[in-house]
Amino acid sequence: MKNYLSFNVILFIVFLLGTMLTIFIIVKDIDNSLSITFVIGYVIFLFLYVLFSILLIFVNLRKLNWIQIRKRLLTFIIYFVSINALHFLLSYFFKRSEMDIWDIAGPLGVSIGLAFSDLMTWKRK
Repeated sequence: MKNYLSFNVILFIVFLLGTMLTIFIIVKDIDNSLSITFVIGYVIFLFLYVLFSILLIFVNLRKLNWIQIRKRLLTFIIYFVSINALHFLLSYFFKRSEMDIWDIAGPLGVSIGLAFSDLMTWKRK
């Protein structure tokens, strides 16, 4: 089980280092083939890392009983509705009057992370 934990830690460290390097490339406006290749590779890594995290959530969710699952889903719904309402209100008053369907992605990711973050690691029952 220690190998799985170190694998998660390694993936998270690669995520943090890649994020910092990508932000550096974007802020400094570095425009060469290596930096573009790195940013494209980082986006692919992000996509695979999110899929891996979702897979871990479903694998660990199967180990929980129905009451724990229902409690987590209720927590997710409460977080999602409240963060989404706050986002739409702030967006309406400060940014613009029209809303996009893509404005849901931020609150959705945050609420999934808050409700299911402890299930994103390999662990024994």
